[in-house]
Amino acid sequence: MRKFTIPIAIVTGLIAPSALAADIAVKGPPAPPPAPVYNWTGWYVGVNAGASFGTADTDFHGAPIFAVNTLLPSPVTDHITSAFAFSDQAQPNGFMGGGQIGYNWQYSPLIVVGVEADFQGALEKDTSNLGPQNVNFTSVAAVCGTSTHPCTATLSHTTQIDWFGTVRARIGYVWGNGNVMSYLTGGLAYGEVKINGTNAISGPFDSSLADGTISATATFSQSHVNTGWVVGYGTEGVIDFWGARNWTWKIEGLWMDLGSLDATGPSSISCITCVIVAGTTFTGGQVSTHTHFTDGVLRGGLNYKFY
Repeated sequence: MRKFTIPIAIVTGLIAPSALAADIAVKGPPAPPPAPVYNWTGWYVGVNAGASFGTADTDFHGAPIFAVNTLLPSPVTDHITSAFAFSDQAQPNGFMGGGQIGYNWQYSPLIVVGVEADFQGALEKDTSNLGPQNVNFTSVAAVCGTSTHPCTATLSHTTQIDWFGTVRARIGYVWGNGNVMSYLTGGLAYGEVKINGTNAISGPFDSSLADGTISATATFSQSHVNTGWVVGYGTEGVIDFWGARNWTWKIEGLWMDLGSLDATGPSSISCITCVIVAGTTFTGGQVSTHTHFTDGVLRGGLNYKFY
């Protein structure tokens, strides 16, 4: 029996290390731990730039113009043009850019709530020139001028938004691997809105008081810092810089209502050149406007999150 014991032990000893070595060779290095889930909670600051697509709806009202002569034995007032009322829409579009600051609180793995304030400089401006065909001057050609040499009546106006800002709440939904958030936002909007323009009438006129020519203007101008409201939608995602995850990108669209602006010009037109009988002056022609400003914003931005 001893003859067989020794060879079996030897064989067993030779096989066992080989099997163990094979088992060790099959095993690879341990898998790296998964990246930690991004935590959206915290303060952040950032910059943004994009385009604004404004709309300015304006109602115009112009008072009639009269010729007045006080040197005649009995002072005479003669109607020269009719009053007018019409509406026009301008598009003060342009580049905008600025910065933002905010705070996020991750309420749950999927829900983030926060607040953000931003301030933007804007180059939003549009000028419209409206001729007689766009203005209800039905009596101008008949009274101010003749059928062959009618007066011309034009109105030029400029609307603009120079800057604006918002203070908004945000509520977001985290998706994907936790590094992307889509959100709804809304709150307060404010900004400086402006309008200015000129109503000009020129040409020969025929009236019972006098025959002559007129070249006169009535101006109007107003600016104000208005408050309104804003709503929007956006998406924000984490940027991984070699393991550092402080930066995020965002794409955002907003729609703002900046309220209305009223402008009223001088009570009487300013006569540049008037060739008429002595003692005759022109009165009236005051222009008043009522403009409602809205603005659409499409922008991209970068945020830096503080830990």
